[in-house]
Amino acid sequence: MVTFPHVLEERIQKHNELYNTDFKIIETIYDDVPFCVIEMSGNDLSQIFDLGYGLAILENVKKEQGKLDW
Repeated sequence: MVTFPHVLEERIQKHNELYNTDFKIIETIYDDVPFCVIEMSGNDLSQIFDLGYGLAILENVKKEQGKLDW
């Protein structure tokens, strides 16, 4: 589940640049809340945690700047 798929896409692009990963969104399902299916090559599960942590920080910054409303 992700609240803002466009913010996830932004974070994925930055994460891929910084950490030389290849995350990508392959499907977004819009229900009561959006669900994004992502994929990456390799098996470094710590990168998934790092991506989620970075997403949480980015969403919080954007919320404080008034760029997100939830």
